[in-house]
Amino acid sequence: MIDLKTGLNAFGIFLSGLGVWIVYKNSPLNFSTIDGGDASTDFHAIEKNTIKRNQFMRVGVWVIISGTLLQLISNFIPTRR
Repeated sequence: MIDLKTGLNAFGIFLSGLGVWIVYKNSPLNFSTIDGGDASTDFHAIEKNTIKRNQFMRVGVWVIISGTLLQLISNFIPTRR
């Protein structure tokens, strides 16, 4: 049976990993750059997509912080004997 300390720690690790994946998936390094202003480029769509990605990255950072805090809290829970 999993005790509270181990469960919180494992869930914190999971949340941190999930948050890192969210940030990585929405990082500007993972989508193609603008082609220099071609006339057919839809800058409005690019701006909307950038705003959406930035919001997901913000959420990802908060998920990482939450996971890290859960891991930290689990260190202060006494172990059962």
